[in-house]
Amino acid sequence: MRKISSAFAFALMMAVAVQSQTPAPSLPLGQGRPETPGITRTTLKDDAKSTVTRVHFKPAAAEPPHTHPYDVILVPVISGTVEITIAGKKLTAVKSGDVQFVPRDVVHAVTNTGKEDFELIAIALK
Repeated sequence: MRKISSAFAFALMMAVAVQSQTPAPSLPLGQGRPETPGITRTTLKDDAKSTVTRVHFKPAAAEPPHTHPYDVILVPVISGTVEITIAGKKLTAVKSGDVQFVPRDVVHAVTNTGKEDFELIAIALK
């Protein structure tokens, strides 16, 4: 009985460990992406070579950590107090026109930590 209990406990511990290491989801940049409260996306272009999306963040709006199957370039349109995390590295303030490169399959997230709306253009290179 003790061997069965130990084996069960080990299996349960391994299942919990695997769940905690679940990778961030890969999400489309434009159409087909799940809605996120406080974030509005407008697809400006979507073809075989690229997707260009305007992303508007209300104060406190946050993208959960995620990846994309393509390289992505982020270009802020409105300066703001934000937290942009790319592969664990955090930026806390960006200016209009700053460019951030996010390689394909790299975990990243954006949170508007300011009191004003924030907006960026995301360009996926397919």
